[in-house]
Amino acid sequence: MARPHPAEATAVIQFDIPRKLWMDKLANAGQNPEIATNDHFTVGHVYISRSADAVPICAHLRQLVKQFGFMLLFESTRPTSDESVLFWQIAMLPSDVFSLSDRLFRLAAAMERITHVRVASLSHVHVIYESAARNGLLGEPDLSHPFLASASTFAYIGRAGAPLRYTRLGSAGLLVHSAETPAPLIEPLVYDHGYSLLEAARLTFMPSEAKQQPKQKYSLFVASFDHEAIWMTNAADTLWKTDSSARIVIATEPYGDAAQPLAAGQPLALTRSVGGQPKWLDALRLEREVSVRLPNRRTVHVPTAF
Repeated sequence: MARPHPAEATAVIQFDIPRKLWMDKLANAGQNPEIATNDHFTVGHVYISRSADAVPICAHLRQLVKQFGFMLLFESTRPTSDESVLFWQIAMLPSDVFSLSDRLFRLAAAMERITHVRVASLSHVHVIYESAARNGLLGEPDLSHPFLASASTFAYIGRAGAPLRYTRLGSAGLLVHSAETPAPLIEPLVYDHGYSLLEAARLTFMPSEAKQQPKQKYSLFVASFDHEAIWMTNAADTLWKTDSSARIVIATEPYGDAAQPLAAGQPLALTRSVGGQPKWLDALRLEREVSVRLPNRRTVHVPTAF
């Protein structure tokens, strides 16, 4: 189960792996830049406390990478822009692709059993940057690199006294939720039972009319995993959606004059095809999508929150 990150990680931003940026990094490291276009190319962002001796810690982390069947292609260690922690960035390829997401989840958990280590992301899909404040993200060199480009971006900027918190969802993905949300219930559905994010969210937070309402309450739930994302709120002014010709922005405050609040209790979901084509799903379309998927599951009856 992913544990909440320390309170100081209040600014978080997630991208799809920026392939062009990583082509440049690999080329500068003497590696074949085309490796970055491989679907199984994996990037890890690991934060190490400045009070710790990073040399033996990194050595241990390298051993774990090898133990879980990955070949390290790139690594760099440097202080974050605010110098609060050390940032260990790695890139690697798996020796085989069997149960890749599950292996990355287990590897991240093994890394975090080392004292002073926190894994922000370890994924073949996403990268996540963390900071103690918004300005820390602005000082991150990768985020100002001219080759930075991503098909989607998810960000969370915490506010003083806000009841929200950020948790890593397994080996990849950003999860923001209120203190009341049973967010860890999503993980066993995804990793232990093989459900997609949208299916897991549907089972956890949107029981059928024949069942009682879930015991757990939520005011805000936002998650992304692999090629899917979902936004849910129980307050009409918690999340705002702005449509433009270039992009769709969902934020905790109105973005532009055309911003509209998401309907309370009505989810908004995003799924992308293998080719990257986005498809937005309102509550009705999400219900139809999940209803098509669920009967094809070998295990229909799984532990849920209701």
